[in-house]
Amino acid sequence: MKLSCIDIGTNSIRLMIADFDGSKFSNVHKELEMTRIGYGVNETKLLDVNRMKLSAEVVETYYKKSIIAGAEHVFMMATSAVRDAVNADVFIEMVMAKTGQLIDVISGELEAEVGFLGVLLGNDRPEDKLLIIDIGGGSTELIVGDLDGIQFSKSINIGAVRLTGAYVYNDPVKPEEVVVMKSVITEHIEAVVSEISAFKIDSAIGIGGTATTIATMVHSVEHYSRESVHQLKVDQEELAQITTQLLELNVEDKKKIIGLEAKRADIILAGSLILEELLLKLKIQAYSVSDYDNLEGYTAYQYKRL
Repeated sequence: MKLSCIDIGTNSIRLMIADFDGSKFSNVHKELEMTRIGYGVNETKLLDVNRMKLSAEVVETYYKKSIIAGAEHVFMMATSAVRDAVNADVFIEMVMAKTGQLIDVISGELEAEVGFLGVLLGNDRPEDKLLIIDIGGGSTELIVGDLDGIQFSKSINIGAVRLTGAYVYNDPVKPEEVVVMKSVITEHIEAVVSEISAFKIDSAIGIGGTATTIATMVHSVEHYSRESVHQLKVDQEELAQITTQLLELNVEDKKKIIGLEAKRADIILAGSLILEELLLKLKIQAYSVSDYDNLEGYTAYQYKRL
């Protein structure tokens, strides 16, 4: 069955069109457009009107591409920014007017569940107890589980866009801004680190824009593809080197780094700081990237309900 999934995140809108037989994906096509619909939501609790219009246009384009490709069902989900905004109904109505489709604004708990499910679909070590780290634009999902299911999950309201919008005012970022961000990160993750530390983690898996981008920077991946990115490994030392490099550069110089998408250059430092603090506090030496994530997970989740 050919299916489509559109993921409306805080930073980007992503599309996946693929064939799915209930257990395996094939003929997978993915693309994304960064619209930053969630920029400023942390401070105002409002989605910006122009960003909503742009995002609705991208969703409409992706919906039309899905229909042209022959998708039998088009699933649409929205996460942190739309979930937190008091005017989310305006955006939902915009998309409905353009596509006739109702967006599923999923909870942080369901976001964790479908992220976990997506990783399992691409994991070749089913016996491992996994820690999945999904640092998005507006929130970070942390999930512990294995083939028997999820044992722990938590959605934290810090993400690359949210942190940048709230605490970064200079380019390059000033040391005192980094100190504040690290303090905020520590405050948000302290309790969850204590809970996760009670588990014996075999493997840490990174999904989402931050974890994937750090890996493509470390490994100098010029052209993104599932084959070039899936299961790339990044250790603490490599992550620390990337963070140090980002601290020294302005946005224009960051755009020149191989593996860093230009539109992500202004927010990648905040994401890197979250990832670094998590690995350090959890005493995890490295993580691996999964290109299977909540797009696959949400598609599989909805497939079961058809």
